[in-house]
Amino acid sequence: MRIVPLALCLVVACDGAPSYDPHPVLPSWMDDAHVLVSGHDLEDEQDCRTQICRHNENVDMIAWNGAFYLVHRTARSQVLGPNSSLHVFRSTDGKSFDDLATIEAPSDRDLRDPHFYVVGSELRIHAITRLPVSSVRDTGVDSISVATSSTDGKTWSALQNIGPTGWSFWRAQKSNGVYYSAAYADGDQSVSLFSSTDGTTWTQGAQVYGVAADTPLETELVFMPSGTLLAIVRTDGADAVYLATQPPISTRICWSHPPYDTFDCPQTLDGVRLDGPLAFFWQNRLFVVARKHILDDLSGRKRTALYEITGTLDGGPIAIHEWGEIPSAGDTSYAGYAMLDDHRAVVGWYSGDLERDEPWVTAIFNLTDIWLGTIDLSRVH
Repeated sequence: MRIVPLALCLVVACDGAPSYDPHPVLPSWMDDAHVLVSGHDLEDEQDCRTQICRHNENVDMIAWNGAFYLVHRTARSQVLGPNSSLHVFRSTDGKSFDDLATIEAPSDRDLRDPHFYVVGSELRIHAITRLPVSSVRDTGVDSISVATSSTDGKTWSALQNIGPTGWSFWRAQKSNGVYYSAAYADGDQSVSLFSSTDGTTWTQGAQVYGVAADTPLETELVFMPSGTLLAIVRTDGADAVYLATQPPISTRICWSHPPYDTFDCPQTLDGVRLDGPLAFFWQNRLFVVARKHILDDLSGRKRTALYEITGTLDGGPIAIHEWGEIPSAGDTSYAGYAMLDDHRAVVGWYSGDLERDEPWVTAIFNLTDIWLGTIDLSRVH
């Protein structure tokens, strides 16, 4: 494994603009949307450990030390394999990003699903490594959650294991001096809560959701002002439901109260499955950016959409409202965000070719781009 800083003409074609430059119609609350990293320009690139390749996905963002940071995975496809890496970018304005560093996958494992978190003076990324095994629902891949740290965003430490084999961390959150992350077991059998006092050593705690037949996986944690913890659990269900070519699809809603040693899951959000969920508060409103499944399309096409969770945000019941789609198609979603000011958020996500609008089952093998957009949250109404 080699972790090195990188500054190359990779994000756009060397004339300064992506060759793939669509201009989609934007929702009324979106000021801008454009391609940051174009997989269209990199069809022939084969070395995805040191270079950016055609399939770009799994975005996260953070504002840290006066700058904006973005990370994403790159590979030839979504298929597990060591020919993959993470790229870290930095921006001072949330618009123009420089490619700072490449974090290579281990020589024998895949690397994906990066998320930022801050420990003291360090910016950290936790991610998931897996064996290059072809399987359904992460079976037999021996997932290990790992982390790397940096003091400048450019030079990163070697990847270190932070969780037991067989568990995939989703997104770390901090509350009252303690770090928490939901993690799902290989085979998508259950979700448990992990915690850490130092951001390095993590301990498994309460089970969040354990109905294996529902195949629970990516789970977003949201701490309410009262301290109540909301867990938004993606549940894939049976194979046809997993592909979202037939209903019913749903998202499981679970709650816990300090000290978070038990969870109650009294509700499902029917008709919506929040793949790769990103949740954030703005002025006491709880928004979610996640993958949307078009259920009346039997081919299984997808979008990335902005949702809002409403209702009793302190134990439920709650409801979900879709505000609209952002430019996206094919294999898409897994977003990150950072606030530009008191009402505008810069959001990063990934998407396949908008005109091709491929079904997800084929798009995972083809090119995808990293997108950036600005959402004016004051206009979401």
